[in-house]
Amino acid sequence: MTKDEALPLRRIQLWNWILLVLLAGGSLAWFGTSVAKGVLVGGLLANSSFWLLRRDLSRLLAGELAAVKVRFFLKYYARLTLLAVLLFILIKYDLLNIPGLLAGLSVVFLSIAGVAVSAAIKTFKIREAS
Repeated sequence: MTKDEALPLRRIQLWNWILLVLLAGGSLAWFGTSVAKGVLVGGLLANSSFWLLRRDLSRLLAGELAAVKVRFFLKYYARLTLLAVLLFILIKYDLLNIPGLLAGLSVVFLSIAGVAVSAAIKTFKIREAS
């Protein structure tokens, strides 16, 4: 993956952390520690999963596809299963505030949407100018 191709992913990762800090701080200020813990744990789970997926995809695309494809999918499904088990435990035993947890899990989606909208606006302005 070239440096230019990796730039949007780096922007998404940066925004993941910025949004997590803003959401956790805002939830602490407005809703208290219970919601803030849920946001923080959800955001950490989502950001960690995104970071690991990005790392594995970069390795997959940099090497021989046939050689690493099976290992990539095994790691992907193992990580997905672990995430599902963690979320099941957190929700079943009511260990965290569930709306806060869902808000924290949404930081990756919000980052991807924000970077995509930003790129679309930039592309539209470039086309409009020419």
